[in-house]
Amino acid sequence: MMEIWTIYKMEIIKTLKRRNSLILLIPAILVMVMSFGASTGALTLTGDALSSDGKLACLDFVSTVWTFFNTLGIWGILLILVTAVQFSGEITSGQIKMTLLRIGKRGPIIVAKFCALLTTTFGAFVLFTLSAGAGYYLFVADSTMGNGSFTSAMIDLPNMLAMIGFIFLHLALFMAVTLLAGLFLSPFIAFIISLVSLFALNYLITTNAVDLLKYSALSASNHLLAGQTAEWVPALLSSLVIIACILTLTSLFFKRMDIK
Repeated sequence: MMEIWTIYKMEIIKTLKRRNSLILLIPAILVMVMSFGASTGALTLTGDALSSDGKLACLDFVSTVWTFFNTLGIWGILLILVTAVQFSGEITSGQIKMTLLRIGKRGPIIVAKFCALLTTTFGAFVLFTLSAGAGYYLFVADSTMGNGSFTSAMIDLPNMLAMIGFIFLHLALFMAVTLLAGLFLSPFIAFIISLVSLFALNYLITTNAVDLLKYSALSASNHLLAGQTAEWVPALLSSLVIIACILTLTSLFFKRMDIK
């Protein structure tokens, strides 16, 4: 555990210093622009989150923009891209050797890198959510689209937070997949394969094509958005188990591979 903690702290510093990590700020910037656009009438938001009078409370707005960004796949693209560049890039360039020389053991490196990436991306999720709330009160609340209220009759705060948590868990699974692919492939190819896999699974979940996928994190998120709580415990457990299995497999391959 001490080795994992040591590598984790080192990876957090490296991740924050890398310029490509700045792309995780894009959603927070975009949501502020969207807030301003909504307040001027240049952008119209529609959907189930709208209150009965056609105006948005803060929770309505945050839920709407979260659904919008997740449906477009913006978060999936950014998280997988950062993972591919920062891990596969180190493997391809040989920079991973520096970590190996300092640590000696390969086993903890994969887990520590994954946790460091999770921490960074979780911070981006929090920043986006806070930016959406700030954008609402700065621009939307006093416009014709907002009612200035925080609470909503349509959106429950715990359910909304749980929905965001399951979106994060769903994307974390594909970050783990990207780590596995990044052992053998270039950053671009690992990014493309992981992203295609993400969109394919999202499609199967949305269309209910496979019954087992109702236990996925994204399916649980969709149910929570609709005000339902069915299957969220199996979804949580199954996602954690799959992530653990992928990380274990990645660690085993990493121990046996030659680093150029």
